[in-house]
Amino acid sequence: MSILWTCRQQYSQLIVRHLTSQIIRPIIMGNLFNKNRKAPYPGTTDVYRTAISNEKIPWNVDWPDYEPTEYTSEKVLQNPPWADDPNAKKIKNYNALDGQIDRRSFMGKYEIDQETNRPKNPRGRTGLSGRGLLGRWGPNHAGDSIITRWSKDQYGSKQKVLEILLITRKDTGSLALPGGMIDPGEQASTAIKREFIEEAMNSNPDAAAQIEDLFQLATSAYKGYVDDPRNTGKKLLLKSLQN
Repeated sequence: MSILWTCRQQYSQLIVRHLTSQIIRPIIMGNLFNKNRKAPYPGTTDVYRTAISNEKIPWNVDWPDYEPTEYTSEKVLQNPPWADDPNAKKIKNYNALDGQIDRRSFMGKYEIDQETNRPKNPRGRTGLSGRGLLGRWGPNHAGDSIITRWSKDQYGSKQKVLEILLITRKDTGSLALPGGMIDPGEQASTAIKREFIEEAMNSNPDAAAQIEDLFQLATSAYKGYVDDPRNTGKKLLLKSLQN
């Protein structure tokens, strides 16, 4: 699925900046801690987050009675290869490379709860504890691609339009950039290309050759925190974007 922006070609830089601020950035960031606090949790009908006012989001705000909902999906609890051990105390190398697993955050060093050995979401409380649908304690790295092109206006105007490629998420039905999780030891650029082939090209066996030139021109557009409904107070989604 694509979104068309009608604009004069000489204003391309202005439109690209507008596209980034009005479409791409909201998809990535949303209203920070808006999606993080939505309920019910994705994939469930009865998992609700503890209600949190904006004032109590920061960890440094005293809240002795704070009791977040504990939830980790059954899929994650089955301990698949892409998930950590359910016991967070077995994780020894937070804020570092742990073998091939990158536990570093683009946001800098994150805090660890001394009692549970679970990382704290650096953005603050989310009303939910556990790992939810994400496999790793702490950072879960993912990568997306931003594919744009100039094209003819389908409505007959002589002006060119800027198209951006988006997909419809299967879990939420919302529009999103093509992308997915980065495997341990995998380069972000490799993961982004792999996920683009899977999600936008239906795993076409000839896709890699078809898009090789396109991805050689790719540049890094964003690295950082993502406001994602799957986030909890103990794990977060971080993304690398290529344009």
